[in-house]
Amino acid sequence: MNPWIAIGALALVGLLIPLGMMAVSSLLRPTVPEKGKTATYESGEIPTGGTRIRFNIQYYMVALLFLVFDIETVLIFPWTVIYRRAVSMEGVGLTGALLPMLVFVGILVVGLAWAWRQGAVQWVRNPTESQRSVDRQ
Repeated sequence: MNPWIAIGALALVGLLIPLGMMAVSSLLRPTVPEKGKTATYESGEIPTGGTRIRFNIQYYMVALLFLVFDIETVLIFPWTVIYRRAVSMEGVGLTGALLPMLVFVGILVVGLAWAWRQGAVQWVRNPTESQRSVDRQ
């Protein structure tokens, strides 16, 4: 039997089960339209203001930098585990094992320096605080 038939059958079952569950639940559940169901729920508090608020972009920048350097750690750890074995192999040598990792870390250092120079790692102050400091002077 062709293995692609089994993969296709598994994919079909994986799609049909959730779709079937959603169809059955939409047929069986009670539908009671009510204004309170469409309102924004804020932990029992009456919502005030709009639902769209602006987040500081620095949260995302710090998260992206964290991901980049977290992945760096994930890639360096296995390399350090096999480093000793790679150096002891014939024909690889110290430079053959160390140079690719130094290039990798060097690229990341250049990226960090660029992000630092662009101000990606500096936290932006609240505009109202900066206005108050200008008013005091």
